[in-house]
Amino acid sequence: MTTPKGEARRDAIVAAAAQLVADHGPDAVSHRAVAAAAGVPLAATTYYFRALGDLLVAAVTRVGETETTAAAAAVAALPTGRRSTHDTAVVVLDVLLGAGRQTDEQLQAHYERFLAAGRHPALRPVLAATRARVDQLLAQVLARGGHREVPVARLVALADGTALSALVEGGGGARAATEDAVAELLSRRRRW
Repeated sequence: MTTPKGEARRDAIVAAAAQLVADHGPDAVSHRAVAAAAGVPLAATTYYFRALGDLLVAAVTRVGETETTAAAAAVAALPTGRRSTHDTAVVVLDVLLGAGRQTDEQLQAHYERFLAAGRHPALRPVLAATRARVDQLLAQVLARGGHREVPVARLVALADGTALSALVEGGGGARAATEDAVAELLSRRRRW
């Protein structure tokens, strides 16, 4: 049976690992890095998470839950009614990428999570569940903003592709380039 102190320590370890994932991507997670970030002895991380993969799953799960909870609250607060394509694009990216993610480094850490699923198959169901929840929230954003005709899958593919291409090209404008591409898609669909 786990004690309250043990539960608190485990939670601190998961929170520290989640912050590393959010800030730097899954490859930043190691027992040593998490112990330092959580302010606990290295033995504590290996006690609660013998396998690094288990710690990584817990961290990615926490990041996904935190982000989708914040996005759901933001979507619930959106007024219903037509919004400009640019305003809708900003909300779409806040839901898809996270409201606080503005820099290329932050966007890269976001996409590193999804790319890590190739190296860590245990992350796949966690990431798929997070993405399914994000897709539901995006559908709500589009419906509330008068953009029901836009397919969520196409919107996500465009946003992800644009962001990744902009990250590869460099220059520091991945978020702005993605906002522009999403706004253009929304504008075109509205004219059809």
